[in-house]
Amino acid sequence: MEPEQKITNVVQKFAQPITVKLKRNARGQYQWEVEVADSSADGALYTLDFLDAELRSRYISVEIKMEVKGKDANDKCSQN
Repeated sequence: MEPEQKITNVVQKFAQPITVKLKRNARGQYQWEVEVADSSADGALYTLDFLDAELRSRYISVEIKMEVKGKDANDKCSQN
């Protein structure tokens, strides 16, 4: 009698299918890398679009505010 063969199926499940790396350089500008693991291209693209828009709204507006504050300070210094 031959031993019974066992078959194992490996299924990868992503608990966190999204990775975002946010970097801020010395000039205060932000850069990011986004990785999305999804079984469908449409789902991945939707998630990427959403995350990019969210990151832009949070971090690009911060850069603009910082630049405006810096320009105001520079303008005051040049007037004196």
